[in-house]
Amino acid sequence: MARLNPAEVCAALREAGLSLRPEEITLDAREDRWLVRLPGDRMAWFPANARGRVRLAADRRLLRLLAERCRFRVPRILYEAENGFDLRAAVPGLCDPFALYGRIANDPAVARRLGHALGLILAEQHSQIARSDVAGWLPDRVPWPEPVDWIRERLPEVADDSLLLTRIDRVLDIREALDVPDGDRVLVHGDLGVHNIAVDPVTADLLGVFDYDGAAWDDRHHDFRYFVFDHDREDLLEAAIAAYEPAIGRSIDRRRVRLYNAASAICYLTFRRGVASDVRHCGRTLAEDLAWVRKAVDAVL
Repeated sequence: MARLNPAEVCAALREAGLSLRPEEITLDAREDRWLVRLPGDRMAWFPANARGRVRLAADRRLLRLLAERCRFRVPRILYEAENGFDLRAAVPGLCDPFALYGRIANDPAVARRLGHALGLILAEQHSQIARSDVAGWLPDRVPWPEPVDWIRERLPEVADDSLLLTRIDRVLDIREALDVPDGDRVLVHGDLGVHNIAVDPVTADLLGVFDYDGAAWDDRHHDFRYFVFDHDREDLLEAAIAAYEPAIGRSIDRRRVRLYNAASAICYLTFRRGVASDVRHCGRTLAEDLAWVRKAVDAVL
């Protein structure tokens, strides 16, 4: 992906009414796109190629739909340029996933309060947008985890524990055989977790959700899979389900949530191929990825 020039970015942003110096912005490469962090709770997204233009166009369309139908806060589109870049108001608040994970693990009250808020948000998101609203432009499958064959081909290069690999195969077989009822297919965020929410820095109250790039019309249970953690408490998951089920009139299958959590953990482990064991890849070392996989697999089998 060609490097985006900060001076060129600043020149383009003048079209949106911003006058910034290159040292005031930060560029971050993000799969076919560039995220430009700006002062004052704003951001810009620039496509890096044709696929990036398509992804950003779908993302903007979905964010506008969410803003129109739902009460919770998502990034707001402030300007859209003809050449494909856009300017957005970010969701205000703190996004520090490791710190928030620690608070959830050690403070059950915070976990329950946050889980309750997430459950109500998902109830809105899953009920206020219909299939006809997104047909033809939103995928019918979440992009993660990768297909089972892709995982099986690469996993032996990362893990050499034959017993664990056998157990992982059993989980992948269960995942592959899963038949999702049409009634469980809704608009899912696809990657909802502590890494894609903003909270009050003092109280940890939920302020909004962002990063809908992985959204799809898929199984509602995907949006609960990252509420399962590698510590023993499940306050966040249980509070989210307790808020969600009466609000939407449908039950959540905890076994399916844990299956999706396990499949995601396995895929993250597979993604380490070629990465040194002590390197934090996607936030974890090899030992931490293996610990997550073992606990997740145990929860399924």
